[in-house]
Amino acid sequence: MDNYGDAGVCWRLARSLSKRDDIRIRLFCDDLKVLDKIAHGDAIKTGAALGIEVLPWSYLEDLGNTKPTDLIGDVVIEAFACHIPKNYLDAMCLEGSQGSAKPLWINLEYLTAEPWADEMHLMPSPQNNNLSKFFYFPGFTEKTGGVTLGDWDNVTARDVPISLAPYWDDRLEASYPTVRRVSIFNYSHAPLENWLKSLAMAAHNSGELIDIYVCANQNISVELIQSLKGSPLRFIQLPFIPQEDYDWLLSRCDLNLVRGEDSFVRAQWAGQPFIWDIYPQSDGAHEIKLDAFLDLYWKGGSSALISQGKAAMKWSEPHQWWALMAEWTQHSASWSEKLRALGHLEGKILDFVKSQEISR
Repeated sequence: MDNYGDAGVCWRLARSLSKRDDIRIRLFCDDLKVLDKIAHGDAIKTGAALGIEVLPWSYLEDLGNTKPTDLIGDVVIEAFACHIPKNYLDAMCLEGSQGSAKPLWINLEYLTAEPWADEMHLMPSPQNNNLSKFFYFPGFTEKTGGVTLGDWDNVTARDVPISLAPYWDDRLEASYPTVRRVSIFNYSHAPLENWLKSLAMAAHNSGELIDIYVCANQNISVELIQSLKGSPLRFIQLPFIPQEDYDWLLSRCDLNLVRGEDSFVRAQWAGQPFIWDIYPQSDGAHEIKLDAFLDLYWKGGSSALISQGKAAMKWSEPHQWWALMAEWTQHSASWSEKLRALGHLEGKILDFVKSQEISR
């Protein structure tokens, strides 16, 4: 599907950076089976075709100072506090002590819209090994590092991907001009059953048919699907599909229910209404993160859209806000353009790397 946690975000970033001919990418992962799922079944083979060398995390742990120094990257991205093993850190120090430039160490943080990220972005953190690492915060303002765009434009301009062809029928749009499409990819706690019942009511009231694309074994019971037979909802169970095919799906749906970080970002590039199922934290910190994003996202909307849109993001029933879908769609398209104007994450990382090279 679109991701498997942090590994999926790193795979997308590696794919994006590998487009440059002058960049060689190594991606280390402690569970290659996870990468295989999102990389056409074989991350090592797929990575090699893209110019990405995929290696197990144990490679880092086994690396000693006697290894050739060209195994150490000029730029080392430590994603999501993964904690680089001591052996590799020692080799990074050795690299800098032999007359060559020290590796540029970037700590890629989780995405947040909280205001403090503006001040923390690109802050250096001197380490006790004579290296410095820089905190890199993705975000939605000019002062942060943007979000990953990747090959969005190319993959969403394609015809129907092979993985989705058996489940996609454009003839429905000709036969039923009021067909809408909704994709669902949420955490298991999401209150989908009540939400879907209300959606069926909203579709009935508006005279629309809705195709529901169910991703990754969502928490929707067979009993509910049976109870909604004859309603305006049609459920379409999808197999696991590659990242780029999921992007295509999001770009074609009228509403996307997404989760975590990666699918959340892709839904924003789609320029369509979406509902973000933010990863829950036991201390309630996710509520603060959600509210911070909503304050940015809904800025400039009408009072009705802001009020109903914020409620929709917190699982209010669709029949309460469905009449605002056209306005929400326009707002989402404008938000997507704002993100594009800010610059994408991979480009901003490369700009930062160049700035550090010049200052050395």
